[in-house]
Amino acid sequence: MNKKTIKDKFRTALLWICGILAPLPWGGVGGGLLLTSCVDTVILPDDKTVDEDFWKSKSDVQLMVNGAYRSMLSPDIISRLIVWGGLRSEELLPVSNVTGSLVEDLTEMNLANTQPDNVFARWAAFYHVINNCNLVLSRAESVMYEDPSYTEGDYLSDCSQMLALRALCYFYLVRNFRDVPYVTEAFMNSSQDRNIPQMAPDSVLTACIRDLKTAEQNALSAAAFNDWRRVGYMTRDAIQALLADIYLWRASVLHSPSDYQACVDYCDKVIASKKSQHVFRGGQREEKDFYLATGPRAFSEIFIDQNAEESIFELQYNGVDYYNGSAKRNEGNFALCQYYTHYSDRGAPYLYAASIFQNQGLVYTTITGATGARDWRGLNNTYNTPVTVGSYDGLELRKYVADNSETGGNYNLITSTSYATKNRVYDVQYTQNFIIYRLTDVMLMKAEALTALATADDDILLRQAFNLVQTVNSRSKTIESSNDSIHWVAFNTGVTTMEELVMNERLRELAFEGKRWYDLMRYNYRHVEGVDYTTTLASQDDRGVAPVSNYNSNAMMKLAVRKLSNGDAVAAKMSTEPKLYLPIPLSDINVCPVLRQNPAYGTNDNYSKNY
Repeated sequence: MNKKTIKDKFRTALLWICGILAPLPWGGVGGGLLLTSCVDTVILPDDKTVDEDFWKSKSDVQLMVNGAYRSMLSPDIISRLIVWGGLRSEELLPVSNVTGSLVEDLTEMNLANTQPDNVFARWAAFYHVINNCNLVLSRAESVMYEDPSYTEGDYLSDCSQMLALRALCYFYLVRNFRDVPYVTEAFMNSSQDRNIPQMAPDSVLTACIRDLKTAEQNALSAAAFNDWRRVGYMTRDAIQALLADIYLWRASVLHSPSDYQACVDYCDKVIASKKSQHVFRGGQREEKDFYLATGPRAFSEIFIDQNAEESIFELQYNGVDYYNGSAKRNEGNFALCQYYTHYSDRGAPYLYAASIFQNQGLVYTTITGATGARDWRGLNNTYNTPVTVGSYDGLELRKYVADNSETGGNYNLITSTSYATKNRVYDVQYTQNFIIYRLTDVMLMKAEALTALATADDDILLRQAFNLVQTVNSRSKTIESSNDSIHWVAFNTGVTTMEELVMNERLRELAFEGKRWYDLMRYNYRHVEGVDYTTTLASQDDRGVAPVSNYNSNAMMKLAVRKLSNGDAVAAKMSTEPKLYLPIPLSDINVCPVLRQNPAYGTNDNYSKNY
């Protein structure tokens, strides 16, 4: 094989690894060119000369940067954002009238019976993105000396985005597996040592914060764009929102006032930036702290039109087919389509909303004191007619799948019989973005941090938290009346009441967006003592350290109305901290002997241990 042929094949492989082209045209896994490692990276042929020949131009770097973003669009990523963040909470239910291993794995996870061979207990897709980011971070600098058009500013901007995207992936991994391998080296050849042990979560999060602060210094400004890039790139707004999220998580685990304050500070930066970007149109001149779409328009702007003014970072899908030779690929969000969409000729999706959302039920009415359908989110998030999910009732989703919003004067909930005409077409060219951060999320992060900082009689901080919740809640009301909004007098009873208000408002506002499980985990951590985030669970088990018990032995369900009649049994399975996390993937343990299994799932050789 001549050198040009090798170079051409290397370039194709490098673009494929980043998700830019279709799968490798020669061999694939069966051809022996792709090796699985403990961090699930794809290994390319050992030819450093070819490697150097690729990184020659600004366009080469841009291909790789775009490829890192594109690898976030993988169905493996989106399905895990949904399952990890939603199904493990009380928001979602798996279907029971469809058979197959995938549904069995969803049911297993929903019932807290997850095993190390469960398909959703895999981290490969996130390490794929991480390796793509590491490729750019390790190779892009040399291009400045090869191509004068690739400036230092270009390089710093690209590094900022890759550091941020990598940190986002590690944040997801830590929240789901706790102890994970931390890799900053790009894997390019099979001679590299890929036997990488896990790192304690505090060390991983500290590294992420360090990288994000570096990224913040050279970040793209969202204000520089007036198209999808404003929320499709990891801009300074997105980086600061991620920093706020990490600080809030770490503060909840460590009970750290300084981290709570850092969360508040970064939320304020995002809020100020979003305010400064607002463009007055028509006769509008009213100055506001938060420019949020009104209730009737919010659903349409955020989830149908997409890339709304109040959005911060969205994974971008265009549904366009493109080709590599005769192989066709598609940039549609088919994973979200499969999991959420019920369409007439396709049958049930994989997931339904739990019945707590029915008739706006416990989610939308009991907290506010309103009766009937008075919250636009209740109108638009789900259809109303229950469907049978085993012996339980569920609801079909509208959020992310409907092609219109319910904005009329009729406050009756839409029935499920209209899904065939009101849902987007069930298709691989499904163009719905997946939202990672938006402004109301950040506002409620700040409210949560302020509440945690408040003392029992600290009316100042509690009132600030309440005002943020009230702003988010009020924009979604369908009827303006004294009985239809939350009032300070009803919630000015201390930290506990305010904390529950904030958590429930996050459920109302961010339902089905992959947030709820992490909200409940933070709530749990704030109410337990003795967590050691500086060492791995396996090392604690080696020393005979007893696992930390979760809040009231009721795990994550203190605030939640359980979706199952056997909710107490499910909660009991999550009685200790290790059970809040997923097992380390069995396939990776089998090829990487330094990996240690979460002790809640036994040893590497026997994962039947009941911990």
